[in-house]
Amino acid sequence: MTAKPMVAATPVTIEYLERLPKFISICASWTFGQWGCQSNGSYEQTWGEFEAATKNSIPLTLIAIENALPVGMVTLADRDFDGKSHLSPWLKSLFVHPFHRKKGIATLLIERLEHEASRLGYKSLFLITEDARVLYEKSGWQAIDCVQTPYGAAALMEKTLPTPPHLRTAAPG
Repeated sequence: MTAKPMVAATPVTIEYLERLPKFISICASWTFGQWGCQSNGSYEQTWGEFEAATKNSIPLTLIAIENALPVGMVTLADRDFDGKSHLSPWLKSLFVHPFHRKKGIATLLIERLEHEASRLGYKSLFLITEDARVLYEKSGWQAIDCVQTPYGAAALMEKTLPTPPHLRTAAPG
């Protein structure tokens, strides 16, 4: 048996879903399959959320592309957890296709979404995770509470975002 030659991976790019509407169905399928079908959601509702995604307001969805195919996604949303409706905005629906995990794509998506939230003027972000707390902690997120979701115990996490240079004011002096 001969080994397959190693091919250098194509760089992953992060794009706005708004610019790639042909991938709305994939994002909706990933999200509904991962979370929606277990929490009384509908595929049509999930599709509509992605169809509404823009680049200049919430909801904003980013999609990771490799070799012209989607490999992951993440969304900036107004709400994600009913028990904490006073908190906003939220990082939600972080998903990387299983064939593309362990390549740093989730971290790229998190960092880019944080940048987008900061660009839009938000000072902090929130998220809920049942099983990826360590991933987010590596990106500077802090657990601020424990909550129950339809999937079990979860960490409510927060990240304070840096103020973008164009929004900083000069110190009086």
